[in-house]
Amino acid sequence: MEKIHIWILPAMIVTGWILSWWRTWRIRWTLLSASTVGSALCIAFGVRTYGRQVSWEDLRCSHAVECIDQHPVYWIMTGLISFVCCGVLLIVTTVAAAVTWFENRASTEPDTAA
Repeated sequence: MEKIHIWILPAMIVTGWILSWWRTWRIRWTLLSASTVGSALCIAFGVRTYGRQVSWEDLRCSHAVECIDQHPVYWIMTGLISFVCCGVLLIVTTVAAAVTWFENRASTEPDTAA
């Protein structure tokens, strides 16, 4: 439980995505786009600042802010987890949009069985 801060961004992404289903589809796609960009920025920041050797003892720091500031590996981990989360939500959103589109299309077609 020491590295709980790594899961804050993915949790915010999932929470925002769930809440977006009560609004228009544009909010959902905008949220996914912005979250993907934010995840990529976390990865880029971690890679850019990753230049020193990190030992196993370094990864066992006690204060979350101290860990994030000293060890860019946490930025990379957060970005990668968030990026995968965005990918999964993108697939779910695309499938849900396709199902909704086909259902709406089927309900508007005239019944020719009569």
